[in-house]
Amino acid sequence: MFQKNVTRRDALGLGAAGIAALALAGCGSSSSDDGGSEEQSSYKVALVISGPKNDGGWGQGHYESLQRAIESHSNWEMLEPKENTDSADAANAAQTYVDQDVDLIIAAGNEFCSAWGDVVADAAESNPKVHFLMTNTDPESDLSDYATLENLETVQVNLIQTGALAGVVAGLMSASGQIGFIGGMRLPTTLKKYASYLLAAQKVNPDVEGHYNFDAGFTDASFGANITEQWINSNNVDVMWGDASAVDNGARQALEAAGADTHFDIAQPIDSVGDSQPTVITSTVTDWMFGEAMDQIENGSFGNGSVIEANMDNGGVYLGKFSDKVPQDVQDKIAEYTEQIKSGSLITEDEVSDLEATL
Repeated sequence: MFQKNVTRRDALGLGAAGIAALALAGCGSSSSDDGGSEEQSSYKVALVISGPKNDGGWGQGHYESLQRAIESHSNWEMLEPKENTDSADAANAAQTYVDQDVDLIIAAGNEFCSAWGDVVADAAESNPKVHFLMTNTDPESDLSDYATLENLETVQVNLIQTGALAGVVAGLMSASGQIGFIGGMRLPTTLKKYASYLLAAQKVNPDVEGHYNFDAGFTDASFGANITEQWINSNNVDVMWGDASAVDNGARQALEAAGADTHFDIAQPIDSVGDSQPTVITSTVTDWMFGEAMDQIENGSFGNGSVIEANMDNGGVYLGKFSDKVPQDVQDKIAEYTEQIKSGSLITEDEVSDLEATL
């Protein structure tokens, strides 16, 4: 348990009498989190993202997850997200929501961790009804320098399941046995996704070979187009899965140019099958489990650095719609393998770790 002190923010804004008043106020709160008798009937939630909310990838995945959570929580109001937030503005973005008494402030990704430390600590003292949720964040490695985690939780995705779902589809749909993967950065999460993807593909088709790049960045679609075109021409790659946001759009352009009836893409993290994406045959979808965090806030159990996992059991990880380019017999096989992935019998954590070590 972290020791509570008057924060630097409080000390600058208050005199001795004000600090004393703050301390007295902290002794008896009307918030349900502190055991007050007044029951809260409505709540507010806000999202901070580094890109646009309708980017077709990371930002949109978070935005759509929050929309779904709001649909099942009628007593919650979603404020307008703060889009295109860079590191220099991240703390101000969070503090603006704290000042509005927002009950849950969500950071879309761990890129805001270093900027939010003081905001989280100050809010724990001055406004304990405010809670913070960070996705794709490991408390031990990403938040080790935080003064308190009592008002904060994180969400992590079961990346082995996500990668394995994509791998099964790729292994069954590749006619050449050559599959590709583009990652924006050489992150541990990216390596785990690719290792799981390749292993699962090889479980359903032992002849599969994988091609990868982990240094594509996240914004240059032409990079994705160029490297995918090279792989198609030199290795006959015919199925792609990516972890590089806008770069993935470039990969789809190259696949379409090579022939959308024979060259396929598996999208993530939103369900992207449709006429506007002729190469996308299905999607590995992530739901960031914001509804679970809302429930915890309502019942007073939220906080202390707990981790919410998005996985196949709770609906946080799943395959989206199938294109009509995926034959029914292949869909049936995917369904069988999906159950093995869910049970953990298709690929193991040790197998994934062993492959990661070679990358």
